[in-house]
Amino acid sequence: MERARRDLSEIHSRLFDHRPIIQAEIRYFVKEFEEKRGFREQRGLEGVNNLIMELNDQILPKTQEAMCSDIPSVLARLQAANHIMNRIQQREQEADQNDQLQASRERRRAEWEAFVAEQRRHGAEVEEEHAKAAEWLKEQYAAMEKDLAKFRTF
Repeated sequence: MERARRDLSEIHSRLFDHRPIIQAEIRYFVKEFEEKRGFREQRGLEGVNNLIMELNDQILPKTQEAMCSDIPSVLARLQAANHIMNRIQQREQEADQNDQLQASRERRRAEWEAFVAEQRRHGAEVEEEHAKAAEWLKEQYAAMEKDLAKFRTF
């Protein structure tokens, strides 16, 4: 029984106790990082630090000086370009307004021509009715004169 318990304990430790394996992996990782990569990482960080210091000490002041000297000319060019764009936009708006005015004029001209044509047609109808009425009156007066001529002869 004692032997079975020892065997079971050994099987249990082999299957479920991972501490020895994890400790070995941790030792390997620390050794790998500290011994092999440590100096390489440190040299890389020192290089980045030197580059940042050089940028702060030399390149940044030159860049700021160049910006301060170039900003007024860039601003002047931007203002000139903005003025040109405003003029172009104004011309386009005027052209649009002129197109709208021209279309409105053409529409009014077409409406006027339609009105004049309608008035001519209406005038022709009135003239025709007048001519018919005048002809009817002539016939009536002619008939009345005939009737009067009949009464005069008596």
